[in-house]
Amino acid sequence: MPSSRCYQLASILLLFQLGFAQACAAGQSIAPARSAPSLSRKASVGHLAPVNFTNDVEPVLTKIGCNKGACHGSQSGKGGFKLSLAGFDSDLDYINVSNEAGGRRISVTDPAHSLLLLKPTQQLPHGGGPCLTVGSAEYNLLLRWIQKRAPRPQEKDAHLTSLIIAPDEIVLPRAALRQPLRTTAHYSDGTARDVTTLARYQSQNDAVASVDSRGTITTKQPGECAIMISFGGEVKVARITVPYPNPALNTSGLPRANYIDALVYQKLAKVHVMPSPRSTDAEFLRRVSLDVLATLPTPEETRLFLADRDPSKRMKLVDRLLDRPEYVDYRTLKLADLLRVNGQYCSEEGADVYSRWIHDQVQKNIGYDQFVRDLLTGHGSGFHVGPANFFKVATTPEQLAETTAQSFLGVRLQCAKCHNHPFEKWKQTDYYGLSAFFARVGQKDGPEFGETQIYVRRDGEVSHPRTRQTVAPKFLGDSQPLVSEEQDRREVLAKWLTSPDNKVFARVAVNRLWSDYFGKGIVDAVDDFRVSNPPSNPALLDALANDFIQHKYDIRYMTRVILQSEAYQRSSIILKGNAKDERNFARAYPRRLPAEPMMDAIAQVTARPDRFGAYPRGWRAIQLRDSRIDSYFLSVFGRPKREILCACERSLQPNLSQSLHLINSDSLNSKLSDDGGRVATLLKQYEKTAPEAANRRIVDELYLLTLCRYPTQFEAQNLLAHVAGTKEPRKAFEDSLWALLNSEEFTFNH
Repeated sequence: MPSSRCYQLASILLLFQLGFAQACAAGQSIAPARSAPSLSRKASVGHLAPVNFTNDVEPVLTKIGCNKGACHGSQSGKGGFKLSLAGFDSDLDYINVSNEAGGRRISVTDPAHSLLLLKPTQQLPHGGGPCLTVGSAEYNLLLRWIQKRAPRPQEKDAHLTSLIIAPDEIVLPRAALRQPLRTTAHYSDGTARDVTTLARYQSQNDAVASVDSRGTITTKQPGECAIMISFGGEVKVARITVPYPNPALNTSGLPRANYIDALVYQKLAKVHVMPSPRSTDAEFLRRVSLDVLATLPTPEETRLFLADRDPSKRMKLVDRLLDRPEYVDYRTLKLADLLRVNGQYCSEEGADVYSRWIHDQVQKNIGYDQFVRDLLTGHGSGFHVGPANFFKVATTPEQLAETTAQSFLGVRLQCAKCHNHPFEKWKQTDYYGLSAFFARVGQKDGPEFGETQIYVRRDGEVSHPRTRQTVAPKFLGDSQPLVSEEQDRREVLAKWLTSPDNKVFARVAVNRLWSDYFGKGIVDAVDDFRVSNPPSNPALLDALANDFIQHKYDIRYMTRVILQSEAYQRSSIILKGNAKDERNFARAYPRRLPAEPMMDAIAQVTARPDRFGAYPRGWRAIQLRDSRIDSYFLSVFGRPKREILCACERSLQPNLSQSLHLINSDSLNSKLSDDGGRVATLLKQYEKTAPEAANRRIVDELYLLTLCRYPTQFEAQNLLAHVAGTKEPRKAFEDSLWALLNSEEFTFNH
């Protein structure tokens, strides 16, 4: 044997013996620690497999928080040590752990004195404080890896294929109970291992249930909670239900209009929550008119509806409302919010054409699948082709991928642009695979000043930012299609996206629709579909999506189904048995009127329409085509600027500025006191009627105009006494109308 070879072997043997002696002196064992997580194989339960950097070390670094965004996983790292966020790049992390800083972070000759162990255990100063305990399962696993001479990741290494949580649906009858979870990882080589102690756990509602680092859940109070479990880039949830301390709900005698009610009752029975009774006719009329038309019913419409004794009058009302032009206007507004119709991006001409196209599609009741296909494949001049403006709001392949994912799949994909998503399954390859569908969308100047034309180029690709390799088009969370060079890639994407086989598209669409009429989605927020944000009623969401698909993605049909349900028609009255329910639609949840319906309602009640720039007098706020039309009122009441890709851009939260504006704005006061306004008109209408009778009719009219109901006897007496006690009846009625407009009953839909 050559002397150099002998020298190498002798050196290796000496290093091994030295490491063994030092480990023994420190009370450590070179053999695999029994306190480490079991690495059991199907063929040999309990056998400890070799320690793997990707499957063992990375999960420990993630578990103890080393690679989180606030620590070494930040863009620039911490203390000169950088890791990939949540361990998405094992190869880079291995280099940074084992080779950087002169290899001082690990010592194969003295494993227990590696910086990788000394710092997190606070045996040496550590800016992140103690996050690892000597002798713990995590510590022993890191120690074993170093003792095994810190093997690097290999291409042949098995990779994680699935994560199984048991149990994943848990009902615990009361607070202060404990439930351990078991987390099992399955790998590509057929092995499975218990990773319960290595996975990360997080409660999504700590007030209901907490979870410790070992996966043991402790209930705290009645309610529902999702526990997020993450390991090796996979994310799962376990759902916890602690029923409310109410009697078990017997749903057999409760009214049902359609399948929605059966599924809502099924969930209410599970959580022991009592549904509120049906709304009154007046409540239903006002609610459904505002929800569908963004318009208050007139006093005459209210009188007729309240006097109608037809048991099916509510269903007939829904049909009438869906046939009115205001329905088209309001649905157009909602879609314009979703698609960010904004002259800043599209130009004023483009925004006008875009909005008109949306309005036309809604009026024709085009199936939502066809609507989205036409949108995603739009081309031509933004001045003449509405869908072409979709590619002016988002212009790069990456922006278009983010817009498509969030708008139509409910996926907030932005995190995966720079790294794998830390709390979801989405990888960088998913992000750039979706972007690749838009890589050949081109823009060029048109013949008119400021005109842009959208066309499809013959070339264009996106590259992965780390590998610099060209990324082929890939459906999000699905397969990689075969796309010929001649095909418009967008057509392939649009066909897959809107296919009946892609249930996510239908779920997202019906969830948005549900939120429009209930104030919150079954998945809430409506553009945040993720494993760690599960639906409050999965069976209901699936049933709605299947119905939507079966009826050719008909938005009007689905709207009718939702509005006809007893769930929608329920009162907002809070019962003792449902006071804390905020997820299961046991009652109607009062919602502040959105900016445009609020403005239009005030104009309708005061009979003084608003003016919007060059638009004709009488043009309503819900008809505005461009979000840049100036209006202080709309800005104060939360109209979205349509600048960011988030449903949260529209604010429905009450605030002090809104209250001050309604209380003391010159605009409102001038509408109330206008000689052609509502009060002046009513006084003139009843000037030949006896004063007492006239005053009572005016009081009734004011309540019907604003609250869509007659005043109670107490309300009427107080208001009439106020008018009778003044020498200025007109001013008294103006003050009364001001008070009604400032009431919560007016400013909220309930």
